[in-house]
Amino acid sequence: MAMRFLCESHRQQLLRSQAVAEMRWGEWMEAGREAFSNKEWLVALKYLGSSYELSELLLKLAWTPLLPCLDRLMVSGHFLAECLRHCGETQLQRHCLLEVHHRLLTTIRSPQGAELPLRANIEISLQMLSRHYSDTGEADLLVACEQETRRLLRRSVH
Repeated sequence: MAMRFLCESHRQQLLRSQAVAEMRWGEWMEAGREAFSNKEWLVALKYLGSSYELSELLLKLAWTPLLPCLDRLMVSGHFLAECLRHCGETQLQRHCLLEVHHRLLTTIRSPQGAELPLRANIEISLQMLSRHYSDTGEADLLVACEQETRRLLRRSVH
């Protein structure tokens, strides 16, 4: 289940123009990062959540998964996860981290995504997950995910 931050009206407006959507993503990420650095967690949550949802929409618009789309998803997803952590929402943080990681692994398994240089993205995603599970005292729950991720990375040429 995807987290929702945008209303249906804004979602439809943003789907009409990829250029406008990309511009909004950058604006919202900047506002979210600024609020984050000022420890204004609820303000940051609004902007980072909207950026993350928009990155998902932009990824769905692409005929094939493109590295800039995946980078946007990962950056906004990891920022959102950190913001959720600061808001005390560890289950939502986990959900967000797992969504990002799942999308990266799904992409690298696909014929269109297999040639993308995703190794660094996947390594960073796995580090974020490892830190989260260690912080919650549940590192053992991540073992299977780590093994599958390592297997996919060994198979990947990038």
